[in-house]
Amino acid sequence: MKKATKLLLSILPISSISFFSVVSCSTTNSNTKQPDKKPEKPNENTPKTPPKPDDKKPNNNDDNSNNNSNPNNKPDSTTPSENKDPSKPDKTPKTPDSDSKQPEEDPKKPDEQPQGDDPNNNHPHNNQPAGQPEVHKMDFSDLDKLPKKISFDNFKIYKKQDATSAWFDLKTKIKWIFEKVINDKEIINKYEVSFVNENDLVFVDEKGVIDKVSIKFTKGKQSKTRTFSFTGFKKRTNTVIKNNKENYIKPKNKVDEKLLGLYPSLVAYMLMYSQDHNNYRELLQSGNVINFEELENHNSSLFYDDSINLNVEMKDLLLEYDKSLGELYNDKIIDVRYDDINGILGLEVEITNRDDNPKTKDEPFSYKPKAFIFQGFRKIDFNNNDRNVLSINLLPSSLKEIVGKGNVKKKIDEFKKSGESENKILFEKSTEPFFKQQLFKNLLVDINDNEQKIYRSNQTLSLHSSNGYTSIIGLAGNMSIYPFHSIITKDCINNISLVVNKQPDNNYLITIDFDFDLPVFSSTFSDLKSHVASDSKTLKLKVSAKTFIK
Repeated sequence: MKKATKLLLSILPISSISFFSVVSCSTTNSNTKQPDKKPEKPNENTPKTPPKPDDKKPNNNDDNSNNNSNPNNKPDSTTPSENKDPSKPDKTPKTPDSDSKQPEEDPKKPDEQPQGDDPNNNHPHNNQPAGQPEVHKMDFSDLDKLPKKISFDNFKIYKKQDATSAWFDLKTKIKWIFEKVINDKEIINKYEVSFVNENDLVFVDEKGVIDKVSIKFTKGKQSKTRTFSFTGFKKRTNTVIKNNKENYIKPKNKVDEKLLGLYPSLVAYMLMYSQDHNNYRELLQSGNVINFEELENHNSSLFYDDSINLNVEMKDLLLEYDKSLGELYNDKIIDVRYDDINGILGLEVEITNRDDNPKTKDEPFSYKPKAFIFQGFRKIDFNNNDRNVLSINLLPSSLKEIVGKGNVKKKIDEFKKSGESENKILFEKSTEPFFKQQLFKNLLVDINDNEQKIYRSNQTLSLHSSNGYTSIIGLAGNMSIYPFHSIITKDCINNISLVVNKQPDNNYLITIDFDFDLPVFSSTFSDLKSHVASDSKTLKLKVSAKTFIK
């Protein structure tokens, strides 16, 4: 064999020696003896297989070739593909050429590795990267010992509650359940426990059961979820309990015309106040004003003699009661709504059991508030103010007093000196608020109900109580409820026109015109302790006055 090798070395070109040395080594190290088979002579026309990129060394290709051509030269220790000892097999993988035979056993490709539960699979199931330490798989077998059904039958507090009600308490007591109900403290010492998938819960109140209770047990980064049933709660029967609260109250088929002749906002406020005076004390304004106290019962200076008493009796004019059930229930108006724009009144009535009546022991104490809506109340006419009961006036004497002082007087004096016959007084932004306030303090209110003969005032009313008149603004926040609810301030005064005309007798005519914009409201349901409106509309009142000055 050695002679044949030397013969080939002397014949082959230098470029083929490196390749042949690999073949020679492979032949020498074969474990299978083949004495009769001689190595085939390589075909000189066969192209040399290039070395692998990892085996290439820069600038040393020629040196490697020379080393291989001289058997006496030592192989380069940095070249892993060559044996240091010819007598030992080369353990470096060989690069076969196109004619080389495939190895007897090909290593498995990555996609041919055992998968899943293959017994040959030595890899962890958690896709742990090769070369990394395998994550310890947690043993959750102790969870299999837990009961599938957890009974609360020994706990009186939960035996008295149906499943749905009990859950609202139990969902915050998971550790208590393991300590006191399951009697397994080791579980909660070992795991973090929590309820999960609450949307999947099934409440079977007829059986007193909560099914599909999922509990998650977590240790480190691993967890298991187990599903249980909670039992032992109060079983809800399908017995229908008769509740007469539904039939206790109904709206009147026909409401008294005298009551319908009032604006609904006035009725709403007086209904709430008459039930409980103390709740509305903070709204009362003191002084010479019209508030709840002035309006309650019958005030002949504000209403016609045969009109409705504004007290708790109004409720009986709106609602009809089943007298046979009167001994069982109490009722109370808890919220009202009014709409002076459309003439609508709404009531929400709460009905409750009277104390210690055996006939109602199985009924819920309180029934959901019943809403009653009443149409046909008096409403504001925004197109014809003659049909409304309220008007605003300014006396000539008051106008003369107002223009006889301050900035207005100064402007009028300047006009007199100019010799002109007419002048319109203009107001700056800085002076107009003061002028509005002077007007507001002197405005008078007239109440006249020619259409229905319900409202009236046999005294002069005003918007300000300091001038000796009674003010209709009797509630906090500049609110009035007579004749209807509104919020009234000096800012209701708009579009002021003040004109001075010189007369033939050298007197001067002062004419004022302005709009008084009064807000009219529609409210939502509330207790009216504060102003709540869902809609509003402006009632525009025209105010005019004239006076002469020298």
